[in-house]
Amino acid sequence: MIQQEAVASNISAVTEKVPDRFTRIRDVLMSEPVWLCPERALLITEFFKKHDDKKDPMVVRKAKALRYLLANKTVEIWPDEWIAGNVGSKRKSAIIQPELASVYMCEELLWIDKRKTTPHKISWPDRYKLLKKVIPYWLFKNMIFNAFRNHRARFFQYVPEQLNATYYLINEAGGIGHFLPNYEKMIQLGIEGYLDLMAGMDGHLHHAAKIACEGLAEYALRLGEKARQQADLEKDPVRAEELKEIARTCWKVPLKPAKTFHEALQSLWLTHMTVCLEGLNSAVSFGRVDQYLYPYYKKDLAEGRITREEAFDLLLSFSAKTTEHMFLVSDRTSQYHGGFLVAQAATIGGMDKHGKDSVNELTYLFLDVMEHAGLRDPNYMARIHAGSSDEYVQRAVDVARKGNGVPGLFNDEPAIASLVRHGFPLKEARDFGIVGCVEPSFPGRSFFSTDAALMNLPLCLILAINQGRQLHSRFRSGIKTSHPKNLNSMEAVIEAFTEQVNHMTERMINDLQILEKGNRDYHPTPFSSMIVDGCIESGKDVTEGGAVFNSSGVQGVGVADVADSLAALDKLVFEQKKYTLPEIVDALQANFNGNPKMQAELSNAPKFGNDLDLPDQYANQVATIYHDALASFTNTRGGNYVPGYYSSTCHVGFGSRTEALPSGRKRGEPFAASLGCANGHDRRGVTALLNSVAKVDATLAMNGYALNLRFDKNTISGEKGLRVMTALTKGFFKSGGMEMQLNVFDPDMLEDAKENPGKYPGIVVRVAGYCAYFDDLPNTVKEEIIDRTRLAPK
Repeated sequence: MIQQEAVASNISAVTEKVPDRFTRIRDVLMSEPVWLCPERALLITEFFKKHDDKKDPMVVRKAKALRYLLANKTVEIWPDEWIAGNVGSKRKSAIIQPELASVYMCEELLWIDKRKTTPHKISWPDRYKLLKKVIPYWLFKNMIFNAFRNHRARFFQYVPEQLNATYYLINEAGGIGHFLPNYEKMIQLGIEGYLDLMAGMDGHLHHAAKIACEGLAEYALRLGEKARQQADLEKDPVRAEELKEIARTCWKVPLKPAKTFHEALQSLWLTHMTVCLEGLNSAVSFGRVDQYLYPYYKKDLAEGRITREEAFDLLLSFSAKTTEHMFLVSDRTSQYHGGFLVAQAATIGGMDKHGKDSVNELTYLFLDVMEHAGLRDPNYMARIHAGSSDEYVQRAVDVARKGNGVPGLFNDEPAIASLVRHGFPLKEARDFGIVGCVEPSFPGRSFFSTDAALMNLPLCLILAINQGRQLHSRFRSGIKTSHPKNLNSMEAVIEAFTEQVNHMTERMINDLQILEKGNRDYHPTPFSSMIVDGCIESGKDVTEGGAVFNSSGVQGVGVADVADSLAALDKLVFEQKKYTLPEIVDALQANFNGNPKMQAELSNAPKFGNDLDLPDQYANQVATIYHDALASFTNTRGGNYVPGYYSSTCHVGFGSRTEALPSGRKRGEPFAASLGCANGHDRRGVTALLNSVAKVDATLAMNGYALNLRFDKNTISGEKGLRVMTALTKGFFKSGGMEMQLNVFDPDMLEDAKENPGKYPGIVVRVAGYCAYFDDLPNTVKEEIIDRTRLAPK
């Protein structure tokens, strides 16, 4: 650990010039289309058709399939790059996991290059191969179908429900993602070190992990050979030497321990790439990168092997590499998860296990990378705590206001308190890293499956005031609660809402546990398990509870919409007695048609986001009700279910399928994003909004929450803007707020970008905890982002 004074001295050492190499790489990434890559799907299918031995345990079969994939997939080294290893066969590839949910995601295969949102290029011969060889084979062999083997009646209800998700959306149907592997340990030990650890262990998982390691080692050797071949043909002597260095590095790592900063980054990428190819390449995250990479950076600097500028170049190349892969989602699914939600979080700053500040020189270098990269990934998050230096906080805020969407700003104290509240040791809690969007987790020691599902909370309120039915349905989808004329107090309304939340949570958990067992039985991930502590020791895959710490995160969507609705009912029905609850229900059924006065009065009732106790208290109560509903269940890995309050783009997807609300919101309109207020309802400025959010007990949200703040560039520019934003951040965190993130736009450019897709390909926006290119979002989500209140700090 270096002294804070030495760290602070590096603030002025911000790299002013982006290397030409990265400029060329970024230009290619911005101009290159996304290809639907059939390679993984074809190779995995080929293995199971021709080489699979069904007598082997499933974990061994999966390891052999991964080895086959790594031994036969293409090896590519793209121009200019320092960090090598290709997830797909094209520079920008959406890969397909047909053994998971991709069979259902392929519904637009014939016109996927023509669809309006996120079109994918693919040749007709490749389409034909998928249609002939892949989809028919997996249609009744995929994990989801197998998981419901003993629940066939439920399966035929579940699939259409999830393809048009209204009550909840289960993400774990897509497979294993959303966790933090022990990349630090792999960098330190290499494959050989892990094989030494498993010497004498002969369980199925150990055998499978060794097989998977063989595949990665072979791929790295082939990649090194590719670099050597390119070096022999390269006419530029500088690039030829770079390719020789890439070859040397790939021949060494990840087989052996890394010794240099370049080796550490290359080992990290190849390990990460393998995890993404084995399971679902969604939100597999990098952990505390400035901590475990710092010894290599520090040693290289001290021994003259690298300069700060060269390390900056390497980190930019690494950042670019993370944006080359996507996972396939259908157009309808993109309403819930828009913008290629790969969300590979990388965490910097914060305190160490002993509560001391851990910021170092590499932390500041990563902040430089965030300032200049302008890419959707990694999803960089900066941890801040009460002992963080003013220089560090100011620098993190300064970068966040530059308009690239990173870093998100994360408050250590409530995050740690939440983890401890839910039964985890203090030392572990202090060492958390962020997964995906905003989810605290323990690097390399936990499998928290942090985005297992999302719940539509406002729909539960509709069910509560309409006897368990949606407003236009005779079918009772909830539990039967009292007729609205008998809900004669706010306590009765809250009780009915709680019953519906409990009922829908139980229904969701029943489906989710079928899929947890499905992943365990049909899609174990031995390589990923090897690099999560506890699995080697126990001989259990992560899917069966092998990790030291287990949990499942399930997001509650629409907290503010429920709070606003409850506050409106409290004010207009029970306090002022202007309307009866049956009259409100009738108006909701009519979508307020013929009742504009009632809608106006409901819309003008107190709203969350304005530092008003009535709706703010209801927001905290809603969060508590949902937290307690989850707390009564244990997942199949022996861990607890915990809530997060971020929405991906489900606030738009769920909102489009949900009827009018007592808040005055009309049918089909988006909900509030994550833990923010409903669009246009924060009428008293940013400080009031922050105060409202801080009143929601952050320790309820062990799985994190997201708060998006939108500013016009000119309102937070200059030294004054920086001072004000830094003060707002510190004030919010001091009040107990957990996370905040900035969207900083030129409003006219954003409107123009919506009307003219492709004109501004590099605009990065914060959606709900993760970053996406604006062009990659569905129009409904673009409109929601544009409609977010433009805040003006004072």
